[in-house]
Amino acid sequence: MLKPVTSTQLDLTAEWYFAPGGSLTLALFNKRLKDIIVNQMVSIQQPDTTGTMQSFAVTSPVNGASGHARGFELAYQQYYDNVPAWLKGIGVQASFTFVDSKRKLYNPVYSAYCSGSADGAANLNLNINGCDTDGRVFGDLPMQGLSRQTLNLSVMYDRGPVSARLAYNWRSKSLQGVNVNGTKGGDATDSNPASPTYGQTNVAWALPTWSDAYGQLDASVFYKFNDKVQLGLEAQNLTDSTYKQLMQQNIGMMGRAWFKTGRRVVAKLSYDF
Repeated sequence: MLKPVTSTQLDLTAEWYFAPGGSLTLALFNKRLKDIIVNQMVSIQQPDTTGTMQSFAVTSPVNGASGHARGFELAYQQYYDNVPAWLKGIGVQASFTFVDSKRKLYNPVYSAYCSGSADGAANLNLNINGCDTDGRVFGDLPMQGLSRQTLNLSVMYDRGPVSARLAYNWRSKSLQGVNVNGTKGGDATDSNPASPTYGQTNVAWALPTWSDAYGQLDASVFYKFNDKVQLGLEAQNLTDSTYKQLMQQNIGMMGRAWFKTGRRVVAKLSYDF
């Protein structure tokens, strides 16, 4: 029963082709989004084996927000001619993207302080905005999965039967979710001065999780023997980068999980027929 996410957008692009195979482009964009899909906790009633109705908190996707994503992309590409003969065919591709995003819930719920020790469906402030371990609400979170900054840089070489790439890709941190397993509890400090339980550790907390900024270097080289046979190597994560997951708190971004994939090299032999 989900509707598709739709966008009403305005794009403006300027392109400068200053050389054969060389260009500099700037793209501005403003996307107004509708029916953004968000996860929402709801309470449902289901009978148990005796027929007695029981309440269950269920997380499900809903069309629950509108929002915007606006920013710019700057891109550059060029193959160089004024280089020594053995470097003929070398070039560079580079791009930088900046995105400012924000969502507005159709049914917003916000309070400066968290309340209640339960993290069930009824605690909307906790589930939507997230609560810190000192009892304060985060709120004003960006859209999930969208980094503010993205950078791509590639050095290319194409001459005769040889084709090679060295590419670095980087993105800034991005929001993953709020109130996920392992990042919640019920013993936050009640920091609301107006609360009758002020100062007690009886408030539910749920920390937003983020993907930390991450970049890695990849490479490939291929040799084409003829129109049908090609041999090559592909290498991933030459920098041996570690992916980190973070938890947001008032004291800063704290590490939650580390993922080490290591380097990977693949040899490929292809035949077209």
